[in-house]
Amino acid sequence: MTGSHDNSPSQEPSDSERRLSGRRARARDRLMDRASSDYAPSSAVAKMKHIENLLLFIDDDLRETALSMERIERYLISTLDILEGQRIDGTKVQELATDVSVLDQVDLLNESLESLRRRMARLASAVG
Repeated sequence: MTGSHDNSPSQEPSDSERRLSGRRARARDRLMDRASSDYAPSSAVAKMKHIENLLLFIDDDLRETALSMERIERYLISTLDILEGQRIDGTKVQELATDVSVLDQVDLLNESLESLRRRMARLASAVG
């Protein structure tokens, strides 16, 4: 990813700490892991009854949101790469300027976030 990020030890666990905890550092990786492997719910979630399906839908919303954000980020990085390049190619600029797929991703992002918010409200109701 283009840009400067502070990856100091206080913000992100070291590789050895991640391996010991079994928890991956990047949120997107953790979200995708939940789709492809079994995971134990937190003790707080495990105590709740009749929310299994709701949690599955929340996981789906989280993944869809993350995927849309990733696709939007790729568009932003492509734009930044053009602006930072040694030569600006008018054809590539035009392609990015007329790329409606990024707008589709913004719409999908909005839909998945709205769905996530509704389901989180249902979860809040179930909590108490």
